Amino acid sequence: MMHVWLKHLIKSLDNNLDEKTKTKIMEECGENCPFTHLTDERLLAIKNTSSDENDFLEKLSQQWRVKIEGNDVYVVFDKCYCPLANENIADTSATLCYCTLGNLKKKFRIGLNRDVDILMEKTVLSGDSECRFKILV
Repeated sequence: MMHVWLKHLIKSLDNNLDEKTKTKIMEECGENCPFTHLTDERLLAIKNTSSDENDFLEKLSQQWRVKIEGNDVYVVFDKCYCPLANENIADTSATLCYCTLGNLKKKFRIGLNRDVDILMEKTVLSGDSECRFKILV
C-alpha cells in the first residue's frame, strides 16, 4: 500500500504545480526507480545481442512488455505494477504514472543510444484497462 506521506506528496504536487512541472519532477524520479521491471543489465544484454534498432525492438518485444503494431511501438502493462500504487489504486493519482514515463525514457535512451519521446496514452490509474505508452522511434 502507498505510504501516507507519498500520497500526501503526490496530492501536494497535484494541488500546487502545473502539469509540465509535475511531469518533469516525476520523470526525473522515474529515471532512478528502484522498482523497474527491466533492469539496465538485462536491457544492455538484449542491446548487445542486437544488430540494429529494429532487431533490438523485436528482441525486446519477445522478452518484455513491448508490442510492435505495424510501424508503432508500445510498452503495455495489463495492470498497474507500481508497488507504490498497485495495492490500492482507487485513490492514487495518475501523476504517479509520470514516474513510469521517465523510467521508460531512460530505458529507450540506453537501448537506442538516443533520446526518444514517449506518449502516455492510457493508464490504469486514470481508469483505463491498461497502461499504454507509445514509443516514438
